[in-house]
Amino acid sequence: MYGALTDTALKRKLQMAPVKQWRSYFEASAAQMTVNSGLMYQDANYGVLQSAIINMKKKLPHPAFIIIAGDFIWHNATPADSVLKRKTIQFIASLFKEYFPAVTIIPAMGNNDTYGDDYALQDAKFFNDFAGAWSPNLPKAAAALMRARGYYNSTMGNIELLAINTASLSYGNQYQQQAAAMLKWLHAKLVSAGHKNIWILMHIPPGLNGYNDSDMWNPDYTQSFVNSIAKYSPEVKFIIASHTHFNDFKVFYTAAGRPVNFMRIVPSVCSNHGNYPSFEIAEFNNITGRVAKETNWYLNLAAVGQTKIISPLIWKDSVSLPASLNLGKTTASSLSRFLSDIKADKTGQALKNYVRFYNIGTPIDSASTVNSHNIMNYLKADSLKSK
Repeated sequence: MYGALTDTALKRKLQMAPVKQWRSYFEASAAQMTVNSGLMYQDANYGVLQSAIINMKKKLPHPAFIIIAGDFIWHNATPADSVLKRKTIQFIASLFKEYFPAVTIIPAMGNNDTYGDDYALQDAKFFNDFAGAWSPNLPKAAAALMRARGYYNSTMGNIELLAINTASLSYGNQYQQQAAAMLKWLHAKLVSAGHKNIWILMHIPPGLNGYNDSDMWNPDYTQSFVNSIAKYSPEVKFIIASHTHFNDFKVFYTAAGRPVNFMRIVPSVCSNHGNYPSFEIAEFNNITGRVAKETNWYLNLAAVGQTKIISPLIWKDSVSLPASLNLGKTTASSLSRFLSDIKADKTGQALKNYVRFYNIGTPIDSASTVNSHNIMNYLKADSLKSK
């Protein structure tokens, strides 16, 4: 969390204190309790995190389950911060478990979630500590798999969720053995899915990053993943990633160009990239496993004004699918048509809808967000084609 990094005295206290004392230290810190526009382009402080969880509880007191798509540790952390990293994950997990004590919580690990440098593959100790932090809300069998290898499956009703660890897949790393083993496991799960409804959870999405037109995964891993999704698309009902901090999606196509599946990239509680803090509520059919509606609730930091206490802050309804993009229903075909509409629309309205959806209410126009100058990069990044 942001204040823990800039306040040396507070950082020292947190490093030495048991996690159960952390809240009292945060609540005694003006920097941690301040929520206003000064948090733009910063990691979330305690006030933002607490406010997010309070609003989650208000919007949906009894969720079927909670999915968290990674990056619990602050940006630019170093291996020297390992004790503080471990306690940070324990503290965040404790807050979720306090507000949602009987709810299954399914977390994936992000590129910041490591005792090494950013994007470094986690070691056995991190796997063990991460699984321990989220237990018992992380089911026992899933926690055991997490401890053993860092990726796992968990069954909730008619949904089997596969949580993968994209640290081994990220571009430029040297973890080929671990990546190959995980992709083989994932493929086997899809082959044996039968009549199960498969959801796949990860942090870093595959394919290109629209922001800088660079690969987010090793391209060979991306192609292997896309091929599997295209082949077993009837079984895969939902795919979730994050990492970019903004709202987005990717459409999966067959080699012949037919849209068969899609991935949702959900925004972040952290406003590090100039986004407003946001969380999402998804409404799904428990029988089919299909998601019918997604709503992003965001905190308009620009409108907060002067310092506010956290409890009365209201996270507003920002955008939703399928309404925000006028899709009718959110499907691979409707999203594919929407991408085509942006290219063909002379009025620019489709582009405006995409920009508002992507920015989740943040009134910024910069190289880090979608605009009329870089839209083709994003449209190219939103397509994943099998071979």
